[in-house]
Amino acid sequence: MNVEPMDVVLISSATVTLAIRFMFVRWLWGLPLKNGEGFFLAQSVGPGFYQESGASLLQRYHRSLFLPLVLDAPLAIWLAASQRLLLLSIEQWIAMLASFVVYNVIAAHFSSRATAVIGDQGADRPTDLQLSMAPRRLRDHSNRLVEIAIWASILAALILLAAAYGTADNHSEGRQDALHEAEGITIWFLYLELGLILLKVVFVRWRMALPIRRTEDYKRWRSAWLSYHLKLFDSIRLMIALLFLSGSAIKVGGHGWTRGTLIIAVPGLVVMVVVYIIYIAREGRRLATVQREVKPIELVKEFPLRPVPEGRFFGGGVLYFNRDNPVSIVRSAQGIAINLAHPTIYAWVAYFIGLAALSIWLPR
Repeated sequence: MNVEPMDVVLISSATVTLAIRFMFVRWLWGLPLKNGEGFFLAQSVGPGFYQESGASLLQRYHRSLFLPLVLDAPLAIWLAASQRLLLLSIEQWIAMLASFVVYNVIAAHFSSRATAVIGDQGADRPTDLQLSMAPRRLRDHSNRLVEIAIWASILAALILLAAAYGTADNHSEGRQDALHEAEGITIWFLYLELGLILLKVVFVRWRMALPIRRTEDYKRWRSAWLSYHLKLFDSIRLMIALLFLSGSAIKVGGHGWTRGTLIIAVPGLVVMVVVYIIYIAREGRRLATVQREVKPIELVKEFPLRPVPEGRFFGGGVLYFNRDNPVSIVRSAQGIAINLAHPTIYAWVAYFIGLAALSIWLPR
């Protein structure tokens, strides 16, 4: 069987993305014990916790880390088996981004679950907190030059595709098939950009409670944490926009993946990935520096223990429904629960329904 050079690039891209997801699981595996046996994630626990009730909790936590991999495995296997390698590569990028959100929820859930297991130890905690009234606008957390580069690349790619469509009738059937394939690629890339923008909106507009004590320390850590994640999302958006532009240029050029384009594209892709890894590692070190100085694990004790709110819990206590509650994630008797009545959840449900529809419709 002949393997096209483009297939090698796409298989490599999907493999690298999957490897990053497994590396993230490996890092999260030891996170509960990161601060020693006196903690389970952010929750302080007593002696012998990991030999008693904490043992089964740790096992459930470890099993949950494979949940994102298991959920997207059927789709990934089907795309690989049907040789839809481009869609497989894009699907793995989307799955990796979704994993970031899922793992944050898992960490919060099991930290809260540890509180339920060991009982309420919040007697010495403060009973009050503050609510930040600072504006939570997306434009205040956007880099103008990065946004210009992203949207200029997307616009240039769309202009190239539009110009190619204008002259498609004078070309061969194979040429028209290539343009139809480019149309599907365009929808995938734009949909992925939309998902990343939604993620930014969620992180920026997340309601921020402030402790009564050590308020400035918490603000400093929260600002560093938010900056790291927003830069992570923007850097991925920029990579996607540049890939979209370069792929469109090659697709509409009518020459396919010739030896010349491969000589330019493959080293360029390698350089892009290396620069991305170096950039994210640098931003991660900056966040780690703030964490060492502020010690956010100690800030947990500055917040009152949130009560279990009124409303309907179901799905084993991980789902909640209350239109009158303005919070998207609440505490439950089993850990935390997602408020399905929150507008943010509606937006994400619609996004993933659209993603499933695209996965079915576009390959056809």
